[in-house]
Amino acid sequence: MRIQAAGTTRWFVYQKIVIVFITFIIPLVAMNMWVNYKGMSFTKKAISDSAVAGASFYAKQLDKELYFVRNQQLQFFNDKDLQKLSFQGSRLEGYALIELINQTKDRLSAIQYSSEFVVNAGVYIKEIGKTISSMNGVTDSPNYESDFITSLAELTPKPSFYQKEGRLFFIESENNSGIISYIEISVVRLQEALHQITTLYQESEVFLGNKELGSVLSTVKDQRVIVPLLEQMDTGNNVHSNKSQVLRIDGTSYFITTNQVSSLNLSLIMYVNHNEITRPLSQFSFWFYALFVIAIVVLLLYAYSVNFMIHRPLSKLTKAFQMIETNNLNLVIDSKTRDEFHYLFHSFNRMALRLKHSIEENYEQKIAIQQSELKQLQSQINPHFLYNSFFNIYMMCKVGDSDSAAELSQKLGSYYQYITRSGSDEVPLYKEYQHALDYCEIQCIRFSNRIRYEYEDIPDHAKTITVPRLIIQPLVENIFEHAFEDGMANGVLYIAANVEDEIVRISVDDNGQLVTDEAIEQLEGQLRDGTRQLEKTGLINVNNRLQLKYGAGSGLFVSRSPYGGLRAELRINIEC
Repeated sequence: MRIQAAGTTRWFVYQKIVIVFITFIIPLVAMNMWVNYKGMSFTKKAISDSAVAGASFYAKQLDKELYFVRNQQLQFFNDKDLQKLSFQGSRLEGYALIELINQTKDRLSAIQYSSEFVVNAGVYIKEIGKTISSMNGVTDSPNYESDFITSLAELTPKPSFYQKEGRLFFIESENNSGIISYIEISVVRLQEALHQITTLYQESEVFLGNKELGSVLSTVKDQRVIVPLLEQMDTGNNVHSNKSQVLRIDGTSYFITTNQVSSLNLSLIMYVNHNEITRPLSQFSFWFYALFVIAIVVLLLYAYSVNFMIHRPLSKLTKAFQMIETNNLNLVIDSKTRDEFHYLFHSFNRMALRLKHSIEENYEQKIAIQQSELKQLQSQINPHFLYNSFFNIYMMCKVGDSDSAAELSQKLGSYYQYITRSGSDEVPLYKEYQHALDYCEIQCIRFSNRIRYEYEDIPDHAKTITVPRLIIQPLVENIFEHAFEDGMANGVLYIAANVEDEIVRISVDDNGQLVTDEAIEQLEGQLRDGTRQLEKTGLINVNNRLQLKYGAGSGLFVSRSPYGGLRAELRINIEC
């Protein structure tokens, strides 16, 4: 018979090994994941901080440059030539007036060339009715430029800068608008500065603006992102200066930095697709998850290898031992490897073969012993019993009691036919029981009816149960020989049989007075003795035969009878 390993629901050795392996590996994997997560977070923060620092640097440089221009404008009001033109210009003539105008123009030119963000610097002087410009020179008012600047200067409340027709201005006035200084900021140069910031990331965009004015200047081609971004700022979700955050707009995550440009009272906002920020980490993340998947695959391969190399051979061996427990010894475990399990399987096969041979030899020996003991018991029939029986028949014939003689002859013939036949060693319970009753009948005739017997009928369902031959008659014989005193009248023998919990119980009681408690205890000790008794007759013979055939729990048990004499009870565990 070939054994195949079968799965069960219990915990196997290989499962325990895998669980222990997982128990040790999970903290290492978890720690590795935590370290990698922290490393990614740190790297991501470093990249974000770098973006914030870059945007902040350009914003501060721009703000610093524009503050410098504004300070130049404010300092221009303190110019003594400008003040003289403002207060005395109408009274000056000729060379003095021209010299002051030229010196003022030179100062405006100096302001223009002081910063690359200045396109034009000019001043409107109401006292002399002229506009002086570094780009357009000196013109009489009113003119287009003076009207343009005057209209902006009249705006209230006064803004930080002025914007009109695509142009940006710093405008300051003094002496009740007697002097209006204006500086035009280069929109082109500002645009270039914003584009310079976008070089930090390929997909980044930058704009100047606030929630009131919206986008004043930007590099953004698609203005749809700016509107929801400013709405986010309106709801209070915008970050403060030099801070960053990630916002999701129209399904796309954006990394956003905000820096204040105080000279314009605007915010310089840079935003970039968040994937652009994390792109350097994408390859790192790929390998991190790849290694995690590889770890899982290795774990599965480890579990499979343990299952294949350890669990399956152990399962075969366990299954084989389970089959041994069911007395199935016709099995061989195949082994295709040359490892330790090959040695175990080979040793198991040899053990099973030897055990099978040992059991067969032991079983045959038990059968031989039982047959020998039965033949020995048959040969021990008391010749004196036969002589007395013939003598009783003779006396019955002598007195002419032919009916009693015929009955005794018939009982005696049936008795000897039963004990001398060489058929099966097992008979139905009702035949063994009837044989014991025939023996009681013969003995009662012998004792001239001084001793009688009572019996209970066998339950119908127990009559066909097979039992060994000659197990009840030796008990009855023992009572007739040892239980009653010579000349005792009214001796009674009780026989009963029943089946309860798969155990056949046959009891034989008497009301004799000869047996003592010490004798009963001594006999019970001999019956329970684990060693085989040298005596092969009578009660011990019957006990040994039952124990050999039915095992522990079966045999002969003696105790004090409720009728006063000895109780001998046969117990046969038919479940075995």
